[in-house]
Amino acid sequence: MKTFFLLIVLTQNGAGDVNASFVNTDSIEQCRQKESMVENIFSSANIPIIASRCLQSDLSFSEFDHASSSRMIKNFYLIHLGRDTLEIKTMPDWRSCKHLEKTAAGQGKIYCSSSVQSLT
Repeated sequence: MKTFFLLIVLTQNGAGDVNASFVNTDSIEQCRQKESMVENIFSSANIPIIASRCLQSDLSFSEFDHASSSRMIKNFYLIHLGRDTLEIKTMPDWRSCKHLEKTAAGQGKIYCSSSVQSLT
C-alpha cells in the first residue's frame, strides 16, 4: 500500500454542516501547494474553512467533483483531526454520524462531515 500525503479541508456550509474535501499527493511539498490553492478557492467563494491539514496517510479518495445538489452527497465521515494525526471512520448516514460526534465531544477535534468523495 502506497503512503500519500493527504490534504483534508473541512468547510462549513450555510446551514452550519461540515463538508470534507480530500486531495492525495505524493509529497508534503505538493500537498502544501494544493492546500494553498484550495484555501484560496474556498476563501474567494466566501466559504468558511474550519480546518486544513496535510498529513501522511495511506487513505486514498476518489477525485473531487462539485456536488450539483445535496442528493449527490452519499458519503459521511466521522473525522478525528489531531495536530499530526487523522482518523476517518466511514458512517452509514448523517444521523449516525451526528450521534457519534455528540458522544465523542471532549475527545479532541471531532467532526461529522459529508463529502462527494469516497474512499477508494
